Amino acid sequence: MRKEKDILLGYYGDDFTGSSDVLEVLSLLGIPTILFLEAPSKEQVKNFRFKNQSLEAFGQIAFGVAGIARSLSPEAMKKEIDPIFKKIREIPFRYFHYKVCSTLDSSPDVGNIGTAMEVGEKYFPSPFIPLVIGFPTLNRFVAFGHLFARIGNTTYRLDRHPVMSRHPITPMNESEIRLHLKKQMDRPMELVELQDLENLPLKKPQELLELPKNEDPAPLILFDTVENDHLNPIGQWMHQHCLQQHQLLLGSSAMEYALGRVYGNENKVKSPPKEILPLLVVAGSCAQNTADQILHAEKVGFQLIKMEVKRLYQPEEKQAEIHRVTQEGLAALKANKNTVIYSALGPEDPQVKSTLTASYAKENPQAIAIAQAAITKQIVEQFHLKRLVTAGGDTSGYILKALGIEAFEFTGELSPGAPLCIAHGKNKRVDGMEIAIKGGQNGNHRYFEYAQKGGVVNEENQL
Repeated sequence: MRKEKDILLGYYGDDFTGSSDVLEVLSLLGIPTILFLEAPSKEQVKNFRFKNQSLEAFGQIAFGVAGIARSLSPEAMKKEIDPIFKKIREIPFRYFHYKVCSTLDSSPDVGNIGTAMEVGEKYFPSPFIPLVIGFPTLNRFVAFGHLFARIGNTTYRLDRHPVMSRHPITPMNESEIRLHLKKQMDRPMELVELQDLENLPLKKPQELLELPKNEDPAPLILFDTVENDHLNPIGQWMHQHCLQQHQLLLGSSAMEYALGRVYGNENKVKSPPKEILPLLVVAGSCAQNTADQILHAEKVGFQLIKMEVKRLYQPEEKQAEIHRVTQEGLAALKANKNTVIYSALGPEDPQVKSTLTASYAKENPQAIAIAQAAITKQIVEQFHLKRLVTAGGDTSGYILKALGIEAFEFTGELSPGAPLCIAHGKNKRVDGMEIAIKGGQNGNHRYFEYAQKGGVVNEENQL
């Protein structure tokens, strides 16, 4: 058994794809991490055994819970996270991180971060809450309190970002982070600007903000981050001044990079993935990035199977469509063909537009993800699948739960924020399966090819 003091950090990811992002960052910085799909007990964390046996020799670990809070109303969020926070509070660890997307996907009505902080303070009371969002590795930057994101070679202020400013559920119409969050919470917020980062570790919390009285909500401390090196003094500052157990933290996976540079070691978690055949991809994302990946996969020989989405909302046709896609997927895989099952090709796909405007879709918004989960489960039950990629937050969440997966460990890099993981579960068909959980915006156009080859491929298509 591990000693309790060896658990450095616990976290809750507000969506499935972002949760694996944290798993990757910590693992690459030498802190083996377990990602659970349900809140674990202290015994589950202490007794967890990595399939990569070399990880058992590492001095400390971290763990997380993959959640769905980002898609919920405030009341539904409370019901989701309150029992999870209550359970994992019983586990001794230094830091508790509420992990949000690096584009701050949230609003007063959906994924409300203020609601999360209220519940977080209930179980992890802290005198202040560090907030780190900008992560240059993922092309996210915070300068003078404003959030920027890069697409290709162009960096946009987030309220002018061609994707995030037009997000169908939580459009970003304010790039100033404190103003964006003020709509979701009533608490003091301070900013540590770029020019103040150099001597940051020497500054005590009371030099950065007025500490609250017992009845006041803990203030947020937002840190500018334009370069990865800016995260180093932030990690040092937290190490020196976040001294209590269960210190509450808020932010993207930049938080783990900052802490990992302090607590990690040179012995990275390494287990380079190998090429496999065939690969199954199940994509529910309508992001253009995912569409580009699907089209490139077709160019390099993947078989594409498109779902007829409208049929999934018609009771008399739903099961027939699930059966059709399942059988076509099985036939392709048994013929040793890499296969992509998908619901749309980008935001302009006619199926996306018709679904967004249809009343029947609004009444059952998760119908596509539920169907994709059923298809994936049936395929896994009938075919020995070694590697799976899920693309899209809802798709990933429903598929992973349908497969009965209990936890993940990191096994290899494919693209920042979308690693390859090894599944743990009681189902023998799933236990040991390699799974990559990809957000819609993650990875370049060759991501599915990388997933099949086991790593980044050069122009000659060699590893």
